[in-house]
Amino acid sequence: MKKRIITGLILAFILLPASIMPSLYEVFQVLLVIFTIIGAVELLNMYDKEKRVAIPIKILAVLLTLVLYAAILNRFKEAAPDTLIIMLLDRIHLSEVLNPATALISIFIILMSAMVFVKDFDVKDIGKLYTSIIYVGVGAGALTVLRFYGVRLMVYVLLMAMITDIFALVFGMTLGKHKMAPHISPKKTWEGAIGGTLVAVVVGFLFLYYYPKYSSYFHDGLEIEFFHGIFDYGVFTNSGKIIFLLVLSLALSVCGQVGDLIASKLKRAYGIKDYSNIFPGHGGVLDRFDSTFFASAIFLLFIIIESGLFPC
Repeated sequence: MKKRIITGLILAFILLPASIMPSLYEVFQVLLVIFTIIGAVELLNMYDKEKRVAIPIKILAVLLTLVLYAAILNRFKEAAPDTLIIMLLDRIHLSEVLNPATALISIFIILMSAMVFVKDFDVKDIGKLYTSIIYVGVGAGALTVLRFYGVRLMVYVLLMAMITDIFALVFGMTLGKHKMAPHISPKKTWEGAIGGTLVAVVVGFLFLYYYPKYSSYFHDGLEIEFFHGIFDYGVFTNSGKIIFLLVLSLALSVCGQVGDLIASKLKRAYGIKDYSNIFPGHGGVLDRFDSTFFASAIFLLFIIIESGLFPC
């Protein structure tokens, strides 16, 4: 426990300033690229438990994960056109052609071709690599895009994941009697999951609904709605906003727990406790950000749909 607390404090000391302070914006971008690489390697090393993945294939999978990550960022470059990856894509003349669709088509072609040209690389291996590339590339890409749109979006997702985890543990330890998914995560209970979600919904709703009241501290004195500049939030009545924000917070809390169970099932399938030990007491990048990556992808999908339905 002591090791876990110390590691958590060190992570907070590094990640919080890099995520929030504008002067450290480039540091945040570099950290997310590093986390993307580490997350991809963690999944590939996990696959070694069943069948060893050749080093060249691992390198290829990491590169393809970075391609998908960059493609997702490039798709939303209007939110932050001067970021490091966008500038790099402009420099090598790929910014006009690289998007999630072209990235996924390229990944499909490359992996299918590898099955022909690489010895002992079969259809099961392709499935594993697809999983690692999409899981890490989309999750990390979505989290980064949320930061591009504004610190508040990323803080909201992290807040929902943290509150859900903490209170699921509290309610699970005090009231937990009914196992939720014993074949995946024996310690998780329905009481913990429901309790964590209820608290997260309340906290998430209050954070979103009252954001205009304290937004001036973060927006040079301007009072803005949480979804300002993302989609036309003004189409909702006040009661409509309340329902909308409650449903959104509920969905993100539940999706965060689903993301945690997905990560647990992958680990159980390969007989490992943690993806790695890069963060002592916490495990690896995917152990720390499993629910956040999944919830970020859901939240970004929500933003895409809402901005299409209610454009600014």
